[in-house]
Amino acid sequence: MAKDYNVLAKSIVELVGGEENVVSLAHCVTRLRFKLKDVSLAKTEEIKKLNGVLKVMEAAGQYQVVIGTDVGDVYDIILKTTHITAAGVAQASAAETAADTTPAEKQKLSAVLIDTISGIFTPFLGAFTGAGLLKGFLVLFVTLGLLDKSTTTYTILNAAGDGVFYFLPIFLAYCAGNKFGAKPFISMAIAAALVYPNITALFSATDPIPVEFLGIPVKMVSYTSSVLPIIVVCFVQAKFEKLINRVIPQIVRNIFLPVLDLLILVPLTFIVIGPITTAAANGISVAIQSLLRLCPPLGGALMAGLWPVMILFGIHWAIMSIGFANLGILGYDYLLPLTVSCNFSIAIATLAVFLKSKKKNVKQVAGPASITALIGGVTEPAIYGILLKYKKPLIMVCIANAVGGAICGAFNVTRNVQMSVNLLTLPAIWAVYGPWAIVAIAVVCVLVFALVWLFGYKDEMDNVPEKESK
Repeated sequence: MAKDYNVLAKSIVELVGGEENVVSLAHCVTRLRFKLKDVSLAKTEEIKKLNGVLKVMEAAGQYQVVIGTDVGDVYDIILKTTHITAAGVAQASAAETAADTTPAEKQKLSAVLIDTISGIFTPFLGAFTGAGLLKGFLVLFVTLGLLDKSTTTYTILNAAGDGVFYFLPIFLAYCAGNKFGAKPFISMAIAAALVYPNITALFSATDPIPVEFLGIPVKMVSYTSSVLPIIVVCFVQAKFEKLINRVIPQIVRNIFLPVLDLLILVPLTFIVIGPITTAAANGISVAIQSLLRLCPPLGGALMAGLWPVMILFGIHWAIMSIGFANLGILGYDYLLPLTVSCNFSIAIATLAVFLKSKKKNVKQVAGPASITALIGGVTEPAIYGILLKYKKPLIMVCIANAVGGAICGAFNVTRNVQMSVNLLTLPAIWAVYGPWAIVAIAVVCVLVFALVWLFGYKDEMDNVPEKESK
């Protein structure tokens, strides 16, 4: 029987200061993400005590209430029972515009950047990871001889998996356009021009011809699977549209604004924005790669060991964006594979707490959280509900992750597709990441279970009496 979240939804809205204190509301996999007019009105300690709330935090300019994988149900109830504005993809621009005059102005640059990156990538991560998983299994099937690359079956399935990555700028354009307050479909039109077949042919031609626009030379770069160029273009587009809206009368705006966007921004992208951002992305990737090459095991250990902490503060989004960019620039990624064991370590650590604890209230949280992390790769319930609450399990996870990251760094574990990491994808992980990724996962699982069982958790850490947990 489905749970009734009406009371929880009503209580959360009241305790964040009521509807009138909420600028907008969005949600990710596990969190309600409020933009509040006045954060001081929110009664954080009372929200933390609500049954169904795992954690409350302020990050990236948002007031975040961690619910778990049922967050969508709570979100839907809030929207149905209040007049709160949804800050989903379709309404992001309006919400962000409203938020421009609220505490967002006081955000640190780092918070703004993280919020921007997460807001752009989150909406289509489902399609992104689904396509990546399909590509991973295709690699596995080909490796095992179950599928031939020369068949049309492979061609169709490969198109299903590769389409998202090839036309990535178009997906990013829609999300970035909404995030920055630009016209999203015009953003998509600009992105479509970047990956237009005749344009890509100019870049990939074996005998390239000089490219120019009205006598201005154009340096051709590949925009398929690219990340940074279209994000910058959408930011410029949003500023450009605000300027044009002040000049063009309302009656003809819908006609001339799209024309001016395409006429000015597409050439500007090819001539200036595209080459500069591509060079910058290449520079960042090369710098990080060079740093990791100095001592791969140490770099891997630091990256993986700090990954759960990065998730806590939302910093992982910035790292993930670099990983996505690597796939487009290099054709492979060396950064995120360092963390391939992290989801497993979080799941196994939480499982160890579940098995060791004799308290019902601990088991009720730890059991589902470990399954969610192990099967679905969603780690927030485990992190906030168990690891962060008792602290020592989190430390043990970081230690075990560092060992796994060192192994991946030492043996140069990489990937050429984006895919989810969980128990169900292990065969695809072996095919894409290689056998040393599986070794790292196995070592980390054994190590983190032993560490948590021996040193990471005792029932004495939980100060909630058993009678209160019912």
